[in-house]
This record gives sequence, structure tokens and C-alpha cells, in this order.
Amino acid sequence: MVMMQSTLSRTTVDHVFNEIFRRYESRLAMWCSRLAHDPARGADLAQEVFLRAYRYRHTWRGDSRFSTWLYAIARNHCINTIRKLQSDPLGNADEFPAALPDGGEDVLAEAERSQRFERLWATMNGALTSTEKRVMVLHYGYDFSLAAITHGLMLSNPSGAKAYIVNARRKLRKALNGRREAMRAAA
Repeated sequence: MVMMQSTLSRTTVDHVFNEIFRRYESRLAMWCSRLAHDPARGADLAQEVFLRAYRYRHTWRGDSRFSTWLYAIARNHCINTIRKLQSDPLGNADEFPAALPDGGEDVLAEAERSQRFERLWATMNGALTSTEKRVMVLHYGYDFSLAAITHGLMLSNPSGAKAYIVNARRKLRKALNGRREAMRAAA
């Protein structure tokens, strides 16, 4: 066979393999699909099998039918590929469930929200006292009433938590205006 292949022209070998592809492609793709339990992967595996068969065409000795040799290549290639995909944790990384939401916008929105929160918290830490921060977080973050905050924190101020809220809002407004002016000057 090796001697015969060397005497055949490249055009003849390509023509013969085109005919083999035409005859066996659909059956081999279905066979690979059943083995892989996935029609798309089966078609890809069949293409790879034909490439291997073409690359190693010189190994066919002619002792058996050509289809037997081709299906032996297919079986070995499919089993090796499936084993590799099963053992590789990233083997199916390009496959996502069909109903998986994109979530790209959610990630960006969450990142922006997180950055705003960190900037706000940094501003609060720089401008407010610890009691003012507690009162603001309890009232605006956890919806505690001003009376509950006054009682819970045992505030001695006659106006209670409301005085701390008013004072904290004034300080925050001043700090935020200062940041805006700094940003304008930098731009």
C-alpha cells in the first residue's frame, strides 16, 4: 500500500478521500454523536476523525475493509476525547446552560454600586463622628425610628437622634460639595 500511495498523485489521493468523505461523513457523524451524547460534538469529532484518517492514510494495510479501519480510528479518537473532557475541569468551559442569563449588566451595576458605597463610607468616616455614623446607619440603613435610636443609644441630647441626623447631613453635604469642587478642578 505504501508503494502504491507513493505512485499515486496528490490529486488522485485528494479525489479518493473526497469520495470517502462523501460516503461516510453522515454515518460517522451520527455514530460519533451517539458515542458523545451530543450531535454538535459528534459532528466535530467526525471532522477530526477524517483529518486523522487523511493524515495517517499510509497506515491502512488493506487487511480489512476501509470502513473497519475508519471506525477504529473514530472509536479511539472519540473515547480519548470524551475521557479527556471528563477529566479536565475546564473541558466544558465553553458550554453554558441555555437559560443562563448574561448578567454582564448586573456585574457592572454591582461594581458601580460597591464603589459608590465605598466612597460614601469613606466620606462618612472622614466627616462624621462615630455617634453620627451609628445614627445615620440605623435610621437610613435599617429604618429605625428616631425615638428607637435615641432610646437604644441612650442619647443625652434633648433633641435625641434628630439632632445627630441634622448635624450629620450638614457635614456630609459640605464634604460632598468639597469633593465635587475638587473633581471639577481636576478635570
